[in-house]
Amino acid sequence: MDTNNPLTTEPPTTRARRRGLGWTVAILLLAGAGLAVWSVPALAPVRERLEGLLAQRQGVEGQAPDTAETAAPPVFRPTKQQLASFGIETVQAREFRPEGFAEGRIGVNEDDNVPVYSPYAGRVTKVMVRAGDRVKANQVLFTLEAADMVSALNDFQAASNALAKNSALLKLNQTVAARLQELFQAKAVALKDWQQAQNDVIAAQSDQRSAEASLQAVRNRLRILGKSDAEIDAFARSGAMSPETEIRAPIAGTIVQRKVGLGQYLGSGSDPAFVIGDLSTVWLVANVRETEVPRIKLGQELEASVIGFPDRVFKARINYMAASLDPATRRLPVRAEIDNAEGLLRPEMFATFTILTGRDESAPAIPASAIVYEGARARIWIERPDGTIASRNVTLGLTGGGLVQVVDGLKVGERVVTRGSLFIDRAASGDKAS
Repeated sequence: MDTNNPLTTEPPTTRARRRGLGWTVAILLLAGAGLAVWSVPALAPVRERLEGLLAQRQGVEGQAPDTAETAAPPVFRPTKQQLASFGIETVQAREFRPEGFAEGRIGVNEDDNVPVYSPYAGRVTKVMVRAGDRVKANQVLFTLEAADMVSALNDFQAASNALAKNSALLKLNQTVAARLQELFQAKAVALKDWQQAQNDVIAAQSDQRSAEASLQAVRNRLRILGKSDAEIDAFARSGAMSPETEIRAPIAGTIVQRKVGLGQYLGSGSDPAFVIGDLSTVWLVANVRETEVPRIKLGQELEASVIGFPDRVFKARINYMAASLDPATRRLPVRAEIDNAEGLLRPEMFATFTILTGRDESAPAIPASAIVYEGARARIWIERPDGTIASRNVTLGLTGGGLVQVVDGLKVGERVVTRGSLFIDRAASGDKAS
């Protein structure tokens, strides 16, 4: 074989020897690179990435559980500038209480709510108060010209005239009887004439009593219609009285509703002209969702908030639960009575309610901003003693005051990232944060 010819074929054993030598060198180079990855601190992110890939491969080949359960948690190594921009807080314990939520309104206390009806029919001639006005007991609310008043005045006039007539007749009969008695004693008249005169006096006295009773009955009617004794006596003297009747407030309070206007005719079946309520106490009326009903009980504490006073919380205890749901809203009305001495709460104000349905539970609490959600799962980022930040799955519970209860996965005293969690999450997953 010519060794100087470049086209001369090389023996197979030589080629095999060279190929084996090449594989040996390649393996040594790969081993050295792997050793560098696992030993050089600057290449730690590459090492962690390789560990994750190996764990994923093992999980697939060995039919292992979900990689989220077996893989090492993601770790982020922030720079000093990044660390300064994050918000990191020490986890504290906080009391959480199971709560239910509902919407509703402020209602008048119907136990101290009095409707004012007109006791007779007639046309309204004056209205003295408006809705929202405070009134005193016996204050005039409105007047009306009642047909019953006109009839009563006529009857009073007739009864007064009948009484005056009977009084005059009684005096006349008494004078005649006295005169006949003198004549009988002088034997100038017969006994029967004197006795007849006495009978006339007795009859006149009976008519007098009947006329007085009739007049008293009419006076009582006028009192019922709102006329005072002074007004009735003045009418008896002058014979003139206005047919208008005054309707007065039965209690002191606030005009909650007004359903009467000038010139309106009120009949016996009309709605109440006014509704007077004592607003020193009001009702908190909450409409509870059907799913919340099993947790609601009498005596539970209820907290109400209204738009007009966003910084105030009004507390009371449930003292009434309806027997059935409202068919229109499919919700259960519940209510509580609360003192309203300051007059801040007005009927028909919209209110939101928090009902405390259980006992306080102490647990680690974190701000809602610290939580990263992945579907049904929740994660947080924890600062470790070595300065790195690691991801951790947590189980969440109740919420309140901007804080979230952590049922599992976190202990009091650990440090959690409260600002910058999303940035860390994107950076650790390899995305570019903008």
